[in-house]
Amino acid sequence: MNLSVTEILAIIAIGLVLFGGKLPEVARNIGKTMHEFKQGMNDTREENTEPEQLADSSEASDEAEEPKQD
Repeated sequence: MNLSVTEILAIIAIGLVLFGGKLPEVARNIGKTMHEFKQGMNDTREENTEPEQLADSSEASDEAEEPKQD
């Protein structure tokens, strides 16, 4: 199913006529959704790195507290 440039432009023109009034609202909602998604990804990444840092520091403190036996 090959579409020529003229057919693609006609489809876009019809889409703009039908949905032109709602496009700013749709674009705004897409922007908000992307922002929330990125924020959620950053929050998840921060939650995943915090336990590793705590585990690394607790391992280091455990090693420092153990008395060495000769």
